[in-house]
Amino acid sequence: MFKTETLIAFILVAKHRSFTLAANAQRQTPMAMSKQVSQLEKRLGAPLFERSTRKIRLTQFGGEFLLRAQKIIEQHDSLSHWLETRQDKFTGILKLMSQDVQTYDETIFPWLAEFHRLYPDIELIFDVKENIIDVDEDLHDIYWGVSDYLGIKHPNLKRRSLWQAKLGVFASPDYLVRFGTPDTPDELKKHQMISHPHQQPSNALVVNKSANSVQTEMEYVLLDAPIKTVSGHSKLAVQGIGLINALVDNHDIKTYVANQELVPVLQEYWYSSVELYLYYHQVKLEQPKVRAFIDFFLSKRKYW
Repeated sequence: MFKTETLIAFILVAKHRSFTLAANAQRQTPMAMSKQVSQLEKRLGAPLFERSTRKIRLTQFGGEFLLRAQKIIEQHDSLSHWLETRQDKFTGILKLMSQDVQTYDETIFPWLAEFHRLYPDIELIFDVKENIIDVDEDLHDIYWGVSDYLGIKHPNLKRRSLWQAKLGVFASPDYLVRFGTPDTPDELKKHQMISHPHQQPSNALVVNKSANSVQTEMEYVLLDAPIKTVSGHSKLAVQGIGLINALVDNHDIKTYVANQELVPVLQEYWYSSVELYLYYHQVKLEQPKVRAFIDFFLSKRKYW
């Protein structure tokens, strides 16, 4: 018999072509991952990988064994899912990923105690990745995604719409004194922004070109962006560094606006069709823990 943990380790190394990336996916050390694969090779009596200083690749035998190992893991998972579904067993580890902490603060954490009381045997792990999420590398059960980029990149994912929001433009009073308050997007040429290094283009301020537009495609203007960062946009904007895009319903933004530390700009030109989705894997047998989480938090949408 082969241990499922060992087969999974081998499959991940084969997928990533890297012990380090495979170890990251399993939250193990590369040494531990390498040891599992070496033990498996010793038992099989044949090498699974050709190793060099720069890369590794499957041997012919390794490729043949990979196909069979994948079938074993798929059957193991299918059996486990079937048993859990049959027993309505709400147990296990559930991994979630979002691109910012605020998403959890506003959509999950206020009701997390209630969920835990209902499902005390589900262990939840919340993770944040502030750049682009890659489902092939970021192995989680559920993903929170702004806009539809994640669904386009991974069409096999299922998704549920959570809410629509406006994407506003904000700046500090000090910044507007120095650069002026624009009345139309045409007056933005002399302005600068704080942007995100992973958006494309990285110096694009999302703003409609005509007032009160209802279009669904984003429009933008290109500005100087002296600072590009994955987080801290609102804090930097308060310091007067530049304009920012931000969701209007964001807790920090509402607080800064209420305290007059940030001011809404070009409100008639805001993009109003930003949508947040819940993504999850499309499988033949859905795990009870995943369905319990989705159903519970979709029932809370009216409070968000």
